[in-house]
Amino acid sequence: MQVSATNAARYAAPRPAASQETPAPAVDLTQLAVAQTNVKMAAAAGAAIGQTTGELTGVLLNISA
Repeated sequence: MQVSATNAARYAAPRPAASQETPAPAVDLTQLAVAQTNVKMAAAAGAAIGQTTGELTGVLLNISA
């Protein structure tokens, strides 16, 4: 097979794409679950402390009685 100089560029080897994405690193689901649990516990503890503080200072009213 003969390739003329004018057609040589058309037969050049393809270059690898520059924007090839690397695979995402593996996520440790246990660490994610622990982090979410810690956030929920911190929010619940903050709410409980706020409720108790309000009751002790007499700011909150007990409407359930």
